[in-house]
Amino acid sequence: MKEGREERQEKLPIDAKLLSEAVMELNISRRSVSIYPREHPLTRGAIERAFQLLQRLFEIRGSITLGIVKDTLVIDEYILERKNPVFREFAHNLSSRGIVAITFTSGVSMEELLLLHELITMQDSLPAQDMIELAGQRGLTHISLSPLDMSRLRFVEDRMREGGSETDLYEDYVYALLEGKLADGDAEEVVLNVPPGNIATFLNNRLDEETSGETYERVITTYLKGKGEQKSRGELFARFVSLIEDLTPELKQQFLRRAVSTGVMDSGEIDRLLEKLTLDDLERMMNFFKGHPTLIPESLRNLIDKLGAAKKEGGFFDTVSSQRTVVDDIEIDGTFKRFFAEDQFQNFVSDEYRTELERMLEHSGGRRSAADDELTRVCSDEVIEKEVAEVMLELLDADTLSREVCLIILTKLSGLVDDFLETGRFQEICDIHNSLYSHAITGRFKEETSGMVDYFFRSENFIAKLMDAFKTWGRHNREGVFRLSNVLKHYVMSPLFDALSEETEAAVRKFLLEILVRLRVGVVPEAARRLGDDRWYVVRNMLYLIRECEGSKYVSFVRPFAKHGDRRVCMEALKSLLAFNSPDAVAYLKFYLRSNNQGLRDQAIALAGSYRTKEVIPYLIDLLERKDLLGREMYNKIPVIRALGQIGSPAALEPLRKLYCSKTLIYRGLIEEIREEIFRSLSSYPPHALKGLLELGLRSKNREIRTISERLLRGHGKEDGKNN
Repeated sequence: MKEGREERQEKLPIDAKLLSEAVMELNISRRSVSIYPREHPLTRGAIERAFQLLQRLFEIRGSITLGIVKDTLVIDEYILERKNPVFREFAHNLSSRGIVAITFTSGVSMEELLLLHELITMQDSLPAQDMIELAGQRGLTHISLSPLDMSRLRFVEDRMREGGSETDLYEDYVYALLEGKLADGDAEEVVLNVPPGNIATFLNNRLDEETSGETYERVITTYLKGKGEQKSRGELFARFVSLIEDLTPELKQQFLRRAVSTGVMDSGEIDRLLEKLTLDDLERMMNFFKGHPTLIPESLRNLIDKLGAAKKEGGFFDTVSSQRTVVDDIEIDGTFKRFFAEDQFQNFVSDEYRTELERMLEHSGGRRSAADDELTRVCSDEVIEKEVAEVMLELLDADTLSREVCLIILTKLSGLVDDFLETGRFQEICDIHNSLYSHAITGRFKEETSGMVDYFFRSENFIAKLMDAFKTWGRHNREGVFRLSNVLKHYVMSPLFDALSEETEAAVRKFLLEILVRLRVGVVPEAARRLGDDRWYVVRNMLYLIRECEGSKYVSFVRPFAKHGDRRVCMEALKSLLAFNSPDAVAYLKFYLRSNNQGLRDQAIALAGSYRTKEVIPYLIDLLERKDLLGREMYNKIPVIRALGQIGSPAALEPLRKLYCSKTLIYRGLIEEIREEIFRSLSSYPPHALKGLLELGLRSKNREIRTISERLLRGHGKEDGKNN
């Protein structure tokens, strides 16, 4: 036992401070690679410092192996400082990717360190074995990664692996556990994978009569108080029983005595554990303790006796199909059943007491107070995450801030931004960006913060995720989207156009158009460049953006599309020409008002009214007076009436009066609708020109027409009074 300890202590001829500095620089370089490209000065500088420190370590020993247990680093059986956040972060990053050891060998190059960090910071996390294969393909010859099920471990899913080395890595973990240098929870994963017989053999060779009681308790605690889910607690206990069976008689008695006398688990934990055990596990436990009766406390002996008797009688245990055991502590007889019967309630509870209970229940679910609502709000994830971000941004202003802590804060902020993207919190993202941008100009660590602004917020990966977030969450947080888009407009402009071109959902396309219109500057040239797209809807959207962003200088780009083969495109172009007051806009409008295509003509009528184009009034009157033998033109007159009403020219009043007075036997219902539409459209005409029509309206049998006529006449009377 003592010789083994001496051998292990001699394994550490290494400068602890130098090792700590090397690990810290490795973690800093890892973070740099995750934020900046490999050619960035910060990345190259961090890699170079880590490389130089490793070279100094190689002067002491040819290779360095770091074991990883969750967030703890182990070299040989020695644990690096647990409380150091850098060590914990580096270990956690590797552990989360299934890596339990990393070995650096003399001859490692800076290029290999870069490749290592690129592997362990990949966005798409690979299984540990795939990562190791990829490392080999990329030429990592002086750095080796060890997954949990690698060949250096002799166990995989409870089976011994052929070709395993004589010195197994799990022995280092178990030895560290025995020495109190490893937390019990950190050894749990090894315990679950190593066959109990192997650990028993190791303990038989390592423990003797001089071993302290604390050593036994560490092993017992690892098995009986595992941190895993309840389903693994039963498995751990079964493994503990198997372990005891393979120990020497002396160690067996020591472990049993410690297990039953130290109170590792309370009665409640024992009950939950028993529920998880199979009948076979219970059988082994009962037989095992019967062979060592002097070690069992009186209470546990009584329990085992009852379990044995119940098993013979079959009345205490009720075995279900899953081979689990259900224990009934109390059997309720008929008296108690009658007591709990609903119709017996009033026999035992007075009316006064029952009334008081009902009154208490009425108020138990009462309304929440304003204080309750405020507490719920301030404790929400959104508020907490926002406060965390604000605190970290304030820390960047601290005079005592070191470069290392600055990099940690930047890394954490990048993680928060990713979280905010997933929930559409664009205001918070914008605030973080603006704060870091300010630090990049005037802060102490300009290179670090400007690097995050340039290589994180402006990266293709971030912009791609931002586009997805805009489409998913943007309509629920419009102002946040507009703010953030304006800040990053030079980087989101082209991706927004690409997203608009590919989007199939109309509502999302409309929102993307809204974002681009709000950006305004720079939108028109890009829209004009994309007018050559073969897709009609893309061209239509580009014409819309040119118009809405006031791109009148690009009218020459718009004009050719006024005669486009697709009706939707040519009408969008015509609308833009009208908006820009292009001299040829009226000519195109007249052309479409004479079209035989009903759809084109209707849209041209609507545009004439919207832009109040007086030059086409004769064409609209012609449509108003047009007749055909079957009377189908009657259905086309209402849009013309509306367009003339928007223009408000007195020249249209006489044709409207004639139409109002016209009669038909076939379309009596339709002519009444036309008459109502005529009077609804009169408010834009000059008041003095309406007298004849309004007098006709006063005599109408239609109540709506009379009401409109009276209202317009009263309004005109008031105007006349003011003028007099």
